[in-house]
Amino acid sequence: MGEKRCAMVALVGMPNAGKSTLLNALVGEKLAAVSQTPQTTRSRILGIVNRGDAQLVFLDTPGIHEPQHALNHRMMAQVDGALHDAELVLWVVDADGFLGDGEKAIAKRLKTGRLPIYLLLNKIDLLSKGRLLETVAHYKDLLEFREIVPISAKFSTNLDPLWALLERDAKVAEWAFDEDTFTDQNERSMAAEFIREKVLRKTREEVPHVVAVEIERWIEEGENYPEDMKPGGVFIAGLILVEKANHRKILLGKQGEMISSIRQSAQRELKKLLQRPVRLELFVKVEEDWRNRPDQLDRLGL
Repeated sequence: MGEKRCAMVALVGMPNAGKSTLLNALVGEKLAAVSQTPQTTRSRILGIVNRGDAQLVFLDTPGIHEPQHALNHRMMAQVDGALHDAELVLWVVDADGFLGDGEKAIAKRLKTGRLPIYLLLNKIDLLSKGRLLETVAHYKDLLEFREIVPISAKFSTNLDPLWALLERDAKVAEWAFDEDTFTDQNERSMAAEFIREKVLRKTREEVPHVVAVEIERWIEEGENYPEDMKPGGVFIAGLILVEKANHRKILLGKQGEMISSIRQSAQRELKKLLQRPVRLELFVKVEEDWRNRPDQLDRLGL
């Protein structure tokens, strides 16, 4: 074993660039909720990977956007915090997308930080080599990049060169976390995010942004443990918050079909996460304008 190395690595980019998919691929565990809905990630999620002498601490962040609610302002504060803590930055962009004002604003933001920036051109599975070269040409003059790496986070394509670069550039330092730690997320917070992910995947466009999930009960044993459940399982009751009565109606669905589908899908996901039997109950509550209420955001940990 050589000298230990460690680096805090921030993942930043526009909504839907694929940052959370990349985090899950790098860590080899599902830590972050993933969907096609922009702004799926609402808070900083930390994933830790140890490779040989190097420990790489990845900070997944919300997609950078113009804040419209108190929640959005807090999300952008999470980005600022990650960039403040980071030593290396992975700027993830949709290589099949358009370089617009949002990307140029991110470049301007990163330029003032004076951190090493790695441009990750994601979703290369969707475009030709010629189109990829055009994308490289469009981006290369925006910033002085340490490296430009084409990848596909969805299919874990071309991640080995990225690993080699990160291990090369990690500074000589003691590891920040114990060898067995792979995230700072606890089971309850991950469960809430996975439930929200199922809502995002199954509901209409007008619902996802107004949804939050709170775990109200988590019972593993004791007098309140369901008598008809096998020992060693966990009973979870989740509360889904929405802002309007019509959102609740959509989430419940005709004769409860939508909420039943969400519950079943989330329950399967939680069984994989927890590696034990899970019984999940879900309830939907209207909490008007919760995204602009600091008391609600504090209670939800957002």
